Amino acid sequence: MGNLRNLQYLFQQAKITSILVLLNVAWFVISHLLDSRGFSTYMENAFLIDWGADVAQLTFSGEYWRLFTNIFVHAGLAHLAMNMLALWSVGIVLERLIPPFSFIGIYLLSGLFGSLASDVSTIRHSVISCGASGAILGIITALLAYSLINRTDLQEMPIKSIVISLFLTLGLGLLPSIDNMAHIGGAITGFILGGIVTVCLKKFRYQSNIYTLLILILFAASCLLLYSIYQYFKTTYGFNY
Repeated sequence: MGNLRNLQYLFQQAKITSILVLLNVAWFVISHLLDSRGFSTYMENAFLIDWGADVAQLTFSGEYWRLFTNIFVHAGLAHLAMNMLALWSVGIVLERLIPPFSFIGIYLLSGLFGSLASDVSTIRHSVISCGASGAILGIITALLAYSLINRTDLQEMPIKSIVISLFLTLGLGLLPSIDNMAHIGGAITGFILGGIVTVCLKKFRYQSNIYTLLILILFAASCLLLYSIYQYFKTTYGFNY
């Protein structure tokens, strides 16, 4: 009973982060329950691709949705666990500092731009990319931007959360199967968006109409840029794996 109350308390303190973690875990569990190939080393690649992993040739052949779905696909339990621990460590901190829709926007756009950066860098290679690392690094660098702009004292900065998250997320980048361009793209996107969101927060009130409008315009412009880059690299021929 005590454990249940603790979980309820944590969920109330960080609802968005909790939901994101649950979505990632649910996608992993459901995919493995419905598709036994997830437990086979020899069939793992086909399994990941069929469940939404990102492959540049497929994505630029019209399967644009892979930019999004691959953020929730993980190559194994260890991959999932490390990413979710990193997300939880830093997500619960940033979620308290910025409006909910700003947090969600930074997370998703960091993941999307990370996926796109990965695709552009591997456009001539058959590389499978998956995982929430790009989105998580976007949250980490957004928190870093928030702390720098607000000139947070070193003692007040969430150093522990940032270091733990960076260690877990970047640690995955040492594995030979991990594409670090998604990390770089997500980190840069998160830092830029986090910085702009923070500046707007300093200028306007937390829930002001002007703030909401400016951030919506920012996210819309980011989506337009994402679409433009995708269209530039989009191919007219199909691709089969």
